[in-house]
Amino acid sequence: MADSIIHHAPTTLPGLAAGTVDDCWRRIGTGGDRSCPRLNDHLRCRNCPVYAQAAVTVLDSLSAGSLWDSTAGNAETADTVGRDRTAAQSLLIFRVGDEWLALPTAALGEITAPVPVHSLPHRRHAALIGVAAVRGVLLTCVSLALLFGAPEGAGQQTTRCLVLGQGRNAIALPVAEVAGVEHVPRLALLPLPATLTRASSRYTQALFEHAGRSVGLLDADLLRQALSRSLA
Repeated sequence: MADSIIHHAPTTLPGLAAGTVDDCWRRIGTGGDRSCPRLNDHLRCRNCPVYAQAAVTVLDSLSAGSLWDSTAGNAETADTVGRDRTAAQSLLIFRVGDEWLALPTAALGEITAPVPVHSLPHRRHAALIGVAAVRGVLLTCVSLALLFGAPEGAGQQTTRCLVLGQGRNAIALPVAEVAGVEHVPRLALLPLPATLTRASSRYTQALFEHAGRSVGLLDADLLRQALSRSLA
């Protein structure tokens, strides 16, 4: 099943020039006629360094561009809404570990079921857990729990993936639970108390109550900067 992470990607991967990645696994590997001599040593394509290098090449292509080009047009709308203190924001509420968080729905491309993640050797950042295929497109996959400073292995439960942005510059964020979309009045947003001890506090701009829980509204700009650093 893990082989499908790259096997299901298009022959010419989005954002890469034709021929940059030779998808040999689909022609002569476990996804093809199995004539590749490397299979004698590695048994499966996922164990082959050629396969691993393909994933790294895709990652380099994704991190070379802006993750957020596809949502840049939302800035004007956000400014307009910000002028009206009584306006409600459309927020997606989700859980990472034991923390309930929210992001503006305008920043999200889609929500998917969990997808297999292909880990990368020599990870550049602890939060960068690999690449995953979403609808046939390889996306970088970042753990918010690790980004927030949780220890390795924490927050591993995953029931959904949030996809931020669209196309080749999108990024997948595994989450433990999704509560849904809520329209939260700006007047309902509360400032952060000085004693806040959430792991995500450095990326949180406000708190609000939902279904008896305290939810942290993530600062999209700070999160974007942190995600960009994790891919650098």
